[in-house]
Amino acid sequence: MVQTKDKKRLDYVDFANIAAAFAVICLHCSGGVFDYAEERRWYLALLIQTVMHFAVPVFFMLTGTTLLEYRRRYTTRTFFKKRALRTGIPFLFWTVVYLFSPVIMYQASLPDLAAVRNAFLNNGATNIFWFFYALFGIYLAMPVLSLLAKPENFRQIEYLCALSFVFNALLPVFTRYLGPVYGELKPAIVGGYFGYVFLGWLIRHEQYSKKTRLLIYAAGASGALLMFFGTWALARQSGETNTFFMEYNSVACFPMSAALLLWFKHIPWQKVYRFIPQRFVTKAAGAGLGVYVMHMLVLQISEKYGWLDGYPMSFMLFMPILIYGFCVLLTCLLQKIPIVRHLIP
Repeated sequence: MVQTKDKKRLDYVDFANIAAAFAVICLHCSGGVFDYAEERRWYLALLIQTVMHFAVPVFFMLTGTTLLEYRRRYTTRTFFKKRALRTGIPFLFWTVVYLFSPVIMYQASLPDLAAVRNAFLNNGATNIFWFFYALFGIYLAMPVLSLLAKPENFRQIEYLCALSFVFNALLPVFTRYLGPVYGELKPAIVGGYFGYVFLGWLIRHEQYSKKTRLLIYAAGASGALLMFFGTWALARQSGETNTFFMEYNSVACFPMSAALLLWFKHIPWQKVYRFIPQRFVTKAAGAGLGVYVMHMLVLQISEKYGWLDGYPMSFMLFMPILIYGFCVLLTCLLQKIPIVRHLIP
């Protein structure tokens, strides 16, 4: 969902972008996890949800990776102009598309004024667009946050990431099992998903030893195991799926997502270009936001024709590949059309 200029491209950012966009589709193709049942289908859905749950956190981290240092490249005015063109206009256009998609697909009645207002101001068009609202909040804070993004502040940003983990990930565990803690104790600067934004910048500039990285990878693997078995245990206990360990800021998801992006950074991606031309990777990475806004329409069509009924195992395993390929191809084609390309991020 984020881009850098070619001369300053970071290979791992492109590959992480591709992985996150594909993972989002996998998450939405395995929604059967929220209907608990002691069946192989449910366990497969839980496995997919666990393995792919890094998607949204990685998108937020890549925002910090590529945008926290925007002042080195252009002014704040230019920053907001670029963000408006890159995400603002597509958000408005695709909100309209999703607002009217039930009219086209199901012959529903036209939305009234209240529905239109709700679509734009309260995420009423499609639930996946909550991501845009969170992203816009991050953009509004970026002129201040960017002042911290300097090499001499590395330890301070480490501290902010640690605060984010403590108050967003650990504190809910404490509250759930030991009792509530007064909410005003939480520092506002690490509220929402700002911790991931700082973490993206931190990972870009880290120079941790191999031993430290292995410890982080171990923490990430532990987080994945906790998400799978913790969710399973809570579901068996209550008889329904409990998303406590699946929250994006959870004690399971936070270390897992951080470890994955760190691992991506240290993979020698140049070797991949021996088999896949770099321009293809760049194109696919640049289509990430287009994939995000389009894929739910494909799923709506799947639902209309009953392909999604019960989330069959074959659908969860193979449909994400088809949807991702289709959306990337369509995005790349539409981006070549002069007027339309401004509506296709």
